[in-house]
Amino acid sequence: MSYPYYDDVVRAHADLQAEGLIAPRSNQDAVEQDKGLLTARAAYYVNQRDPSIGLLFKDSGNNYQKHSVDWHVRNTDGEGWDIATDDGVNALPLNGGPSGADPARIADWRQPTAELAQISDDPDPEPPPVDETDVEDIYAILEAMQGQQAEDTQLVLARDDANTQRIVDQIDSIKTQVEESLQKALALIVIKRRGEGEPVP
Repeated sequence: MSYPYYDDVVRAHADLQAEGLIAPRSNQDAVEQDKGLLTARAAYYVNQRDPSIGLLFKDSGNNYQKHSVDWHVRNTDGEGWDIATDDGVNALPLNGGPSGADPARIADWRQPTAELAQISDDPDPEPPPVDETDVEDIYAILEAMQGQQAEDTQLVLARDDANTQRIVDQIDSIKTQVEESLQKALALIVIKRRGEGEPVP
């Protein structure tokens, strides 16, 4: 049976690599510290899902701030999982199976923290101060953009007015042609009826 939260171990490993907090090391002590950080970060993530999972206290031998560099422990029965390993250069995630319940470990269970996981507790840092010169430059750019927009709008309106006038002129021309055609047709009717002796309307 594998570690039920191995996905969080993989996530912690990827995050720490992206943040530059773990990397290939030239000595084993540094690798062990990377494993400890990986274990602490993964424990922090897992604890958000399952509050019974935590770190294992250890103040001798290889340890990371007095915690095991590769173990997660459950505080209900002392069950433990080996979740980190290395290749001599890199700290790596491990999908270790359960070791078996051990009530003696319950007393050594420790709460994962953002500090141990090296996660900032200030997600919204203060923005850097804005130079007044930068503000003035921004206003000048905005004013120039507004002026250009006004000119573009006038050009569009002028073009629309010209198009509208052309349409009106075309309508007037068609009306004139229709009227002239009607007058010619009426004149022909008058001439024809006079020739036939019929009354002219």
